[in-house]
Amino acid sequence: MIYNIFFSTKAKKQLKKLDETPRKEILKKLYSLKGNPLPHLKKLKGSKFWRLRIEDYRAVLDVIITERKILVLRVDKRSRVYDR
Repeated sequence: MIYNIFFSTKAKKQLKKLDETPRKEILKKLYSLKGNPLPHLKKLKGSKFWRLRIEDYRAVLDVIITERKILVLRVDKRSRVYDR
């Protein structure tokens, strides 16, 4: 079961702002989820979204199991990613 990964406009902008090294690490980790994402993710409390931890960064994701989609909503430092 392969999942397709999609990036929101906000996530794309946040990734472009990052230096090359963390950006590569984050993308590598995100694309490693294509096989089976759920064991690597943690559910956000009080939300339908999931989070992925990548060193000092966090990615907020929406996983649509029935359509085999992973939507990357936000990617940023832990201190900023959960701000709305």
